[in-house]
Amino acid sequence: MSEFWETILDAFLDSAKILPILLAVYFLIEFLEYKNALKFEKSKLLKGKASPVMGALFGCVPQCGFSVVTTDLFTKKHVSVGALIAVYLATSDEALPIMLSEPSHILDLLLLIGSKLVMGIAIGYLAMFLYAKLFKQSKIVPLSPQTNEKHEHSHEHDEKHEHDENSQNVEMIETAGCCHHNIQAKKFEWVHPLIHCLKIFAYILVVNLILGLFIYFVGEENFMNFLSSSYVFQPILAVIIGLIPNCAASVLITELYLAGGLSFGSILAGLCVNSGIAIVLLLKQNKNWKENLFIFAMLIIPSLAIGYALHFVPIF
Repeated sequence: MSEFWETILDAFLDSAKILPILLAVYFLIEFLEYKNALKFEKSKLLKGKASPVMGALFGCVPQCGFSVVTTDLFTKKHVSVGALIAVYLATSDEALPIMLSEPSHILDLLLLIGSKLVMGIAIGYLAMFLYAKLFKQSKIVPLSPQTNEKHEHSHEHDEKHEHDENSQNVEMIETAGCCHHNIQAKKFEWVHPLIHCLKIFAYILVVNLILGLFIYFVGEENFMNFLSSSYVFQPILAVIIGLIPNCAASVLITELYLAGGLSFGSILAGLCVNSGIAIVLLLKQNKNWKENLFIFAMLIIPSLAIGYALHFVPIF
């Protein structure tokens, strides 16, 4: 029975040592989010040829707030599909602060971020190319001289409508931060990073308790034998977990990797498809199911392909 309580204590201690790093990282991220969210929304680079590069760089910030903002902008056609895919693939959510707490895995973390950055840029450009082929825009038919007056009146009406819509969009972006908290460019929120830190700490604690108790009752040797026997399916399992629209998914994938239960290719595949609540927002606001299927395909297929390519390569 003493081993049982020792397992519980180890789960608490392993989780507690991460808490200071989580707090520091989330306060830093909150500062970056409030300073840059509206600049991010207004950036013209997010729709041009450099948009996948910009999206991947923004996505490297371990916070689902940027993926939520990008999704909202994409549904309003303010962001290219390449930038959206790049943000989704590049974001690492809770993996960065958790892995930072393990000095022995710093090289793993750097390789993970670098791989996701390269994937975001490459797949982002591929998505832009395929999107242009699959979703061709209808050409605008020139108006005849007789309809010019009507067109001018309509144009004035459209400008007014567009102005009103843009005003509403800015208001929506200001409330589109991580965990649905308000983003006000000139106001720093102290409560949110603290709450978010405690919530992620709770996720980590629960995951550690579940893993610890599972290994306690099943046996560490049996658990490792199970993971070894299902080695071929690990990237698929990681992708399925990664598609869960919750921060807990990235926590579980990262903790399994740190425990030796997942390969590097598996954690890469799982975290590439994990964009938190942004996927739910995409399905809610974008009613074009063909576009949504295209976006899912551009996330899942490359993630599985790269994941399996690295799965059988002993990098670490």
